[in-house]
Amino acid sequence: MNKVYIDWETFGIMIDKLAEKINENHKGTFDGVYGVPRGGLPIATVLSHKLGLPLLLYPNKKSLICDDISDTGKTLQSHKNKFIATLHSTEWTTTKPDCFIEMKKKKTDWVVYPWENK
Repeated sequence: MNKVYIDWETFGIMIDKLAEKINENHKGTFDGVYGVPRGGLPIATVLSHKLGLPLLLYPNKKSLICDDISDTGKTLQSHKNKFIATLHSTEWTTTKPDCFIEMKKKKTDWVVYPWENK
């Protein structure tokens, strides 16, 4: 497994881009932000501040669903009919996010976010 490390500065740049994309195309669409435990929680927290939306404990039909990556798609499967935003996605995921920033290039890459242990 090849580890690809994302540092806090890169995370900040990616989250700014994600917030910008959401604001440009979907402003006023959501009543709150839900982060899929665990990887989606840091993203949801920052996006809730940037978008001026409450952080939700439970998702509903009008929630913005956040996760760090849609790799296989299994984690996000139960949210398929909602708007999903991630930092990374893959060509092989079964749950395509509606909005993401970067495509993971290889199945052998393992993305390590700054809130995870190195």
